[in-house]
Amino acid sequence: MSVTSFGRLPDGSEVEAVRLTGGGLSATFLTWGAVLQDLRLEGHGPALVLGLADIGAYLAHSRHFGATAGRCANRIADGRAVIGDRACQLDRNYLGRHALHGGSDGCGKRLWRLVGRDAASARFEIVLPDGHMGFPGRIAIVATFGLRAGGVLDIVYEATTDRPTLCNLAHHSYFVLDDSGDVLDHRLQVLAERYTPVDAEMIPTGAVLPVAGTRFDFR
Repeated sequence: MSVTSFGRLPDGSEVEAVRLTGGGLSATFLTWGAVLQDLRLEGHGPALVLGLADIGAYLAHSRHFGATAGRCANRIADGRAVIGDRACQLDRNYLGRHALHGGSDGCGKRLWRLVGRDAASARFEIVLPDGHMGFPGRIAIVATFGLRAGGVLDIVYEATTDRPTLCNLAHHSYFVLDDSGDVLDHRLQVLAERYTPVDAEMIPTGAVLPVAGTRFDFR
């Protein structure tokens, strides 16, 4: 395990890169966005995820590559949510109308703290204040990444809040399991029986439908 500098943010804050090895894997995580910047399997040449070379490239070009998206991943129509008896107007950072991945300053685009580490695991923490991006409640989020036997990347998210709020955290890597030109020769299994369809602007419609007989059936 090693910790090195990955560059600095425009305000001068340093971004750290944490390198881990274990279970036949090696990985690099960033304190910015709790990003998985690099993932490799022993004996296999290409990287397994898309990553960028420095923090400037992430700020300019990243589409949440490897980030921890939140505090509420995915899209919220019109950036509006009713939480308890309170109507909340959230940051509208998608098409100028909808909320996406916790807003323009969501936790996938903020600096986290490295709060624990060993050779094969790292623990990051971030605290978002009450009202951040329109969401009620102070929320403390912990992301724990581990490399386990058998080539397993283990990700555990935990969050604690002091008020009712929305929390839907997601790991956002773009996996590229070999160096071919497309993903059509990859094999994927997702043990999900249902999916949430979206409209023309990628907003979930609210329906929850079975995957059977659809292109979303990866069981």
